[in-house]
Amino acid sequence: MNKLLSPLVLIIMSALLDSIAAFIVKNEFNKLGAMDHSSIGTMVSYMISFFKSPILILGIIAFVSAPGLWFLALNKIDLSIGYPVLVGFHLIFVFIFGVFFLNEGITFNKIVGCFFVFLSIYFFYKK
Repeated sequence: MNKLLSPLVLIIMSALLDSIAAFIVKNEFNKLGAMDHSSIGTMVSYMISFFKSPILILGIIAFVSAPGLWFLALNKIDLSIGYPVLVGFHLIFVFIFGVFFLNEGITFNKIVGCFFVFLSIYFFYKK
């Protein structure tokens, strides 16, 4: 049980939940298309359609749960280590969701960026 509550596991789970929430929101916006900004009424109508999505509830739960896990991890790790590691994992998860589920392109720069993010996580978390 203690390993399940290790700071690294909590940080990874927090980043994953927050990334899932971002993915769900982006995916729902993609389904609805671009928002018409011509009037307040059309923008309100768009947002009502957005919030009617049943999967958005899962996104909200993930978005609300992520900080709780982060707070538990923060209790066991230095902020100067934990926060960069959290952001690094968040970047990696968002990249994976974008490429594999939203059909966003993979570029050489993104691959190199992910390599450096992994490298920075390693150096921040290394004891």
